[in-house]
Amino acid sequence: MFEVIGEMLSYSFIVRAVIVGTLVSICAALLGVSLVLKRYSMIGIGLSNVGFGAMVLATVLNIAPLTLAIPVVIAAAFLLLRLSENSKIRGDAAVALVSTVSLAFGWVIISRTTGMNTDVCNFLFGSMFTIIRTDVYLSIALSVVVLTLFILFYLRSENHLFALHNL
Repeated sequence: MFEVIGEMLSYSFIVRAVIVGTLVSICAALLGVSLVLKRYSMIGIGLSNVGFGAMVLATVLNIAPLTLAIPVVIAAAFLLLRLSENSKIRGDAAVALVSTVSLAFGWVIISRTTGMNTDVCNFLFGSMFTIIRTDVYLSIALSVVVLTLFILFYLRSENHLFALHNL
């Protein structure tokens, strides 16, 4: 069994896929519980739909997809938080609103654009084995940012301090 694993890890594309998959799973596990408890369980779907709209726009404008999609998705996340705080729309309802608008935006652009020869869905649902070295570096950097912010905000939360006080 260890021989098979060693042989598989001799391929650089599998090593890159394992590194990125591990980083994404760690971040998703930590953030998932917090998001469900704050009634943002649909945020993954919502932000992926925002990412789809951004990818379509980047493809039409002939821009590298990730250079446009990452800032747009981050801005959408902050917009969702701000929308939930300052309006009557809360949590998953705000996510559904932003998600539907951005998904519709992406499909309208695709349907109106002629001569698009790139499959936008491949950018969102591509293979883990096509990850290149710069994607690994980007994943490492984003994972460090996510984990650092999670730890900082977790240590500052009232629930954590309350739990330490009761020990």
